[in-house]
Amino acid sequence: MLETRAISTALMCILTQDCSGGPMSHPSLQVFQKIKFHPFHTGRAILDNNPHVALLRRSQRTWDSSHRNLDKIKEKTMASEASAISLSDSDEEEEDANLPSREECEQRCQSFCEVTGADSALAMYYLQNRKWNLEAAVSDFFPEADGGQLPKPMSSTTSEASKNSVSRPKSKSDSADQAKAGSSSSTEKCLTLAPPVLQPKHENTIKVLSWNIDGLDPDNLQSRTEGACSVLTQENAEVIFLQEVVERSLSIIRNRCSNYQVFVGVEGDVIMPNAYFTAVLLRKDCTNVHYVNIADFPGSLMTRNLLEVKADVKNVPMVLLTSHLESTAEYSAERKKQLKMAFGRVVSLPQDCTVVFGGDLNLREKELAGDSAKPLGVYDLWECTGKRPEAKHTWDLMRNDNKQLGGKFQPRCRFDRLYARHSKPVSLKPVYFELVGIQRLASCRRYPSDHWGILAHFNIQGTAKA
Repeated sequence: MLETRAISTALMCILTQDCSGGPMSHPSLQVFQKIKFHPFHTGRAILDNNPHVALLRRSQRTWDSSHRNLDKIKEKTMASEASAISLSDSDEEEEDANLPSREECEQRCQSFCEVTGADSALAMYYLQNRKWNLEAAVSDFFPEADGGQLPKPMSSTTSEASKNSVSRPKSKSDSADQAKAGSSSSTEKCLTLAPPVLQPKHENTIKVLSWNIDGLDPDNLQSRTEGACSVLTQENAEVIFLQEVVERSLSIIRNRCSNYQVFVGVEGDVIMPNAYFTAVLLRKDCTNVHYVNIADFPGSLMTRNLLEVKADVKNVPMVLLTSHLESTAEYSAERKKQLKMAFGRVVSLPQDCTVVFGGDLNLREKELAGDSAKPLGVYDLWECTGKRPEAKHTWDLMRNDNKQLGGKFQPRCRFDRLYARHSKPVSLKPVYFELVGIQRLASCRRYPSDHWGILAHFNIQGTAKA
């Protein structure tokens, strides 16, 4: 009878457990040790017919089943969390299981560039479409080639012009880069920190560049920021938007990009430790600034805001807005509110100025709907310049290995975007859109950032010309 009561008490302990998997240390459970009996195994005939034991056995089966289910849920949850970004943020399917190694992919990309004269972004596009079959990719690029024979290399300007209605203007630096690439065919082309060759100044064009320079990654921060500055200086854009700037990288930017005025998205003169923020850089020789304003997003948990600068750029009145919208999939609702606020500001500005808004917006296509949909009269610059697929993905972990997720699948996303609203009459016409910062740095064998930069080219129209 004593054993039976102890079993009953132990049963109540088990039935009231929270299934957390912790030890059951109630004193009544010690009876099982004293009588050397495990209540959930058969073998003691004296208790076989005891109703408490039968109930206890049923309880154990329920207990075991609950824990098995919990274990499965935990495993599924961990797997789901590990691949959350991949599944929710990426718009590409998983790579084929038989793809070559990363090193082999880079070598084939370089070979494609040498044969065709195309840039690495275009090479990646054709090779990925042909599952990294070099000969098939080249044949696609030159559909007129006979019998699989490889044609002679073309210049990058000519080859892109054959595929797109508008091509990047060719400069002396383009020819110099091609000559260097041809002389170093056995190694991957890397960006050095030697003084860059500036792009020529075109009086009738304006370039706007946006780039998340990943100041939050402390690894190789100085060399990566210096590499980013080298790209910025070489491109010589009139307007630059930067995101994820930190105090340490800001000092490098001000030193290396001394021909730019720098406006940061921080209230006051004091930058808090561990702060990161946005910045607008305007080239001193061609801009006249009217005002700078910062509007906080009231619901942001990540101190995000909208940085606004009004300026005349080559005598063209412009309002320039940049932001780094709330990050990660779980903050989609707040990100959509921020996007709505930014779009609202874009359309509310006077019609006598061109408005350009962009940055690391962390957008997923499904978020451009409802209240956060793109307003009428606001244009996505990647879309309105031809939707070149090689310039689509700006956070592309298949190509950029600065950051890698666990597992084989790596996402490709268009997080960074530029939008424009025309003035009346129209003063700027968008004509070309490209990626920048797509070369490794020789100093650290990494890219300047885990994001590619985006660069939009505008032609100045009519009387707006300087």
